[in-house]
Amino acid sequence: VYAGETSGRQNWPAIESNPEVLTNFIQAIGAPPTVAFHDVFGLDEELLAMIPQPVHAIILLHPGGNDVVRTREESKDESGLFFLWQTPALGNACGSIAAIHSLANCEAAKDIKPDSALAAFLAASRGKHPEERGASLQDDEGIRALHSMVAMQGQTDGNIDQESVNNHFVCFVHANGRVWELDGLKASPIDHGPASPATLATDAAAVVKREFIEKRPDSLNFSLLALGPAAADD
Repeated sequence: VYAGETSGRQNWPAIESNPEVLTNFIQAIGAPPTVAFHDVFGLDEELLAMIPQPVHAIILLHPGGNDVVRTREESKDESGLFFLWQTPALGNACGSIAAIHSLANCEAAKDIKPDSALAAFLAASRGKHPEERGASLQDDEGIRALHSMVAMQGQTDGNIDQESVNNHFVCFVHANGRVWELDGLKASPIDHGPASPATLATDAAAVVKREFIEKRPDSLNFSLLALGPAAADD
């Protein structure tokens, strides 16, 4: 399952919704070795309980996401979260953007490798508008090269028509007692109501059911990953 946007698709090819692929990406850009992505096999409590704890973020791949209507005036963000816009030139970068949003807004952010590509990008982005952060990412040749490298991994080895990709990645994180949706195609983070660090998986699952799956009942193109602790043998 892949995700894609409207232009720049060859420079930022689609990344597979695959925990190993996204873990390879965050490790390459500077994540600490203590975190990794894991499959989420379903939204029932029993299946959510199988996710390694604590859950730092949930990533959702869903159908659509190509229509962007937003202005800088709409981007009034009081969440305190790191957030960037997916600019048109970022093409199919939504998987990497969701991974960056997940890592930059979790407890493990303090352990990002200080000499890494991600640390440099986050430092350069401090105090900037989300649109400017997106422009900085599209010009970041180091991160783009690592994105393109992992896009060749996974079950299809990147062998897809980049122009035909029409799914989209978003992520959900906890902050200030709320669950937030971070979607690079939106103007700002979306507050979906009360949450806690310990219940992020179930809180995000409820949002996914209500706001995404129930609105597309005929679609099977949904996939979930969780950012959590790495296994001992990772």
